[in-house]
Amino acid sequence: MKIKNLSFVIFLIPIFTVIFSYIISLNLSLVPSCIPIIDGCTSISRAGRYFPVNIFFKILMFASGCLISLYWYKNYTFFKIPHKFKLINITYIVGLTSIIFLFLYLIFLGENNYYKFFKKIGIFIYILFSVISELLLAIVYFRNLENKLFNNFFVKKKLFLSIFMLTLGIILFPVMIMKIDNIANFRNIVSWNYFLLIQINFLFTFLIWNKN
Repeated sequence: MKIKNLSFVIFLIPIFTVIFSYIISLNLSLVPSCIPIIDGCTSISRAGRYFPVNIFFKILMFASGCLISLYWYKNYTFFKIPHKFKLINITYIVGLTSIIFLFLYLIFLGENNYYKFFKKIGIFIYILFSVISELLLAIVYFRNLENKLFNNFFVKKKLFLSIFMLTLGIILFPVMIMKIDNIANFRNIVSWNYFLLIQINFLFTFLIWNKN
C-alpha cells in the first residue's frame, strides 16, 4: 500500500508542477500562449526556468525526485531476496542513477554554461535511465503475476507501455539531439508528451496494486 500511494503522489506532483509553472510563466509573459502538449510553443524547461517561477519549479521537482528515490527503494525492498543478485538490484541502481541526473538538471536549470550541457545531454540521460528502470521494474512485476496483491491487467499494460516508450525514445532520440532548423516546436511536443507518458507509467504502478 505504501508503494501504491507513493506512486499516485509521484504521478500527480510533477504534472501539477509543470502545468502550474507554465500558467504562472504565461501570466508573467515569460512564455507564449498555447496548448504546449499540442502546439509545442514552449518547452517544459522554459516554463520553469525564469525567476520567480524557477523557485517553485525546483522545490517541487526536487521533492518529486526524493519521492521517486523512495519509490525505487520501496520496490527494491519488496522484491529483493537476501544474498541473491536479482533483476530488482539492477532496477534499483538504474532508477537511482536517473534521479542523480534529474537533480543535476534542476541544479543547473537556467545557468548559462552548465545548463546547456544538462539541457542537451543530462536530461536525456535522466529520461533514458528512467525509462529503462521502469521497463526493468515492469519485468519484475510481470515475473510475479501469481502474486494476488497485483492486478495482472495493469502489470501487462505497464510492461507494454515501458516497451513502447523505450522503442519510441530510440527512434526519436537522433531527431531530438541533432541541429535541425524549424523543428523546435516538434521537439517541444515530443518532450511534453513523453513527460506525460513517464507520469502515466507511475500511475500504472499505482493501479497494479490491489486494495486488499
